[in-house]
Amino acid sequence: MNTTPGFTPVQTAKAVEFCQQLRLPTQRLPMLGDPASFENDNVVYNAIKEVHTTAESSAELLGRISQDLTVTEPVRHEKAAKVANKLAATAEATQRTLEARAKELVSSSGEIMGTRFVADPARNAIYTRALDWIAREAKNGDGGYTNIREAILDDPDFALTMYNHSWRLLGLPEDVVLDFKEKIVAKFAPESLEYIETSVKLNRIAKRYPGFIANVHASFYSPIEIAKLQTRVEV
Repeated sequence: MNTTPGFTPVQTAKAVEFCQQLRLPTQRLPMLGDPASFENDNVVYNAIKEVHTTAESSAELLGRISQDLTVTEPVRHEKAAKVANKLAATAEATQRTLEARAKELVSSSGEIMGTRFVADPARNAIYTRALDWIAREAKNGDGGYTNIREAILDDPDFALTMYNHSWRLLGLPEDVVLDFKEKIVAKFAPESLEYIETSVKLNRIAKRYPGFIANVHASFYSPIEIAKLQTRVEV
């Protein structure tokens, strides 16, 4: 008979610790993410909230299963496996939601930048003069860089010129141009940058889920015990 005190039928310290953590909101946050961080996105908030709720209730039910003295050990593990499968299914659904939302945000960001930074053909002459000015200032070292930074953040024509031209034409190092373009996006399309940052966060959380699901199966039940059910004789 399993003597683990009400957490899981699996008799290992690692399994017991994992199932204890599932009962504690602060311990689940590193595993599943914090729904409070996505209160402005109902889809993501509800998905993460649901998996937290399911994890907590699953751990509580698992504890009761581990203390059920009316069943054999293989049956105990069979019941625990059913609980694990339901929790795993919820986690998998949440992972898919997070990944899908991350892709949507990247797409939305691209759409914003694809429209926000489109050059106006009627202003090509101004863009050409801006490009020449930037290339001249680029030769003046740090002072020139400061002038360029001020220009691209104050004047949309200079911003579009910087955003739509190669670093080779601008006369600036590639890493400097990339930094300038990030500043332009932050100034003229801040929501696009926010979408990208949120997308990165969602993908980072989603990558935790396969490990979480593996821990659920390993900590809730033993396949060896379940296999013993094949010897059951029905009378």
